Amino acid sequence: MRLLRNEALESGDARLGTRFWIFPQPPFIPGYEQPDRVWLPILRDEIGPGPSDALMYVVDPLSDKQPYGLDRLPPFDGARRSPAGPGPDRHFDNVSPTSREFLSVHAYACVHFVLDIWQSYLGRPVRWFFDQTFPRLEIVAFVNWDNAQAGYGFLELGCSDTDGILRPYALNFDTIAHEVGHLILLSETGVPAIVSRAADFFPFSEAFSDAVSLISFLHFGSAIDRLLRRTRGNLLLYNELNRFAETSPEAQVRLATNFRRMSDVTGEVHDRALPFVGAIFDTIVELYHRELVARDCADSRLLDIDLRGLSQRDFDEFRAATAEAFQMKPLIFELALASARDTVGQALGASLRTLDPTTMRLDQAATAVIAAAQGGAAEVLEANFAWREIIGRR
Repeated sequence: MRLLRNEALESGDARLGTRFWIFPQPPFIPGYEQPDRVWLPILRDEIGPGPSDALMYVVDPLSDKQPYGLDRLPPFDGARRSPAGPGPDRHFDNVSPTSREFLSVHAYACVHFVLDIWQSYLGRPVRWFFDQTFPRLEIVAFVNWDNAQAGYGFLELGCSDTDGILRPYALNFDTIAHEVGHLILLSETGVPAIVSRAADFFPFSEAFSDAVSLISFLHFGSAIDRLLRRTRGNLLLYNELNRFAETSPEAQVRLATNFRRMSDVTGEVHDRALPFVGAIFDTIVELYHRELVARDCADSRLLDIDLRGLSQRDFDEFRAATAEAFQMKPLIFELALASARDTVGQALGASLRTLDPTTMRLDQAATAVIAAAQGGAAEVLEANFAWREIIGRR
């Protein structure tokens, strides 16, 4: 991976990139009140005010702006707030997380963070699908609108209103990563022509974007450490790994851990995406378990347990075993989870160029992901997609 995220790298060497703050989860989530310092592999003299660069730029409208739509597209030509700039050292980690300028800086950093991860999985730079019209992505840091959307040349971030408290989506990494997932998918597969009712491009787009959010979150070292310490290595517990688009400490919009099969869902695109997302989450967990067994951190019987039919006794035994092993070998657990994360991420990324967005069905997408998987991951993906009734059992 090209991402530079270790604070130990802090030296005067400009070649390391540029420093930013990112909240792995929104700052109102307990345990995530402080952001992580990250290094983005962009030279400081390549970033202008906004922030802006050759791939993207951020605007923050001075007054209320209408969301973009079919009749309204970038560039934004209204009055805007002064662009955020770097500190004297040309880094952006001097911008206070409580300031208005931080919305722009955080949104920019999150987009680059996600893009760098998935370009690594793809093995090539992402070329925006709209680049013939707009050479750069416009990121709108704040719109007084309870939504976030990505479209032809733009990423627009609104805010949620919880009991009168406005919570900008520009501070919500999950939301931004999900929307960047849509942009990556369209840039890799192309824009679908007229989509038939039998096609599944839009459900797959939601599933892929949720997977982008999930896997990108796992690239924060502090998040993996906090996640594993909080669960004692047991990812079957309800935790931040399977939350998306948080709007309060109690409410979640999407869940990756679900037991939905295709026979359970409706035709609504988000609902129809759930079995695919569930299969991806199950695969990450199962590959993580395989790594733990291979590294003598879990009993081999763990691999014989049906994670969707786990008895209370099995669950208790697994929880006790992982807690003891995690106390002795926490670094091995982190490496196991990172390995599972990258195996699934690479399979998802490699599958995209083989998909036709106009005729795509979920079974075709699943088959493409299986074909792109390395080593034993293919059989795990196949079993999970089959259980979800996305593909037939063989």
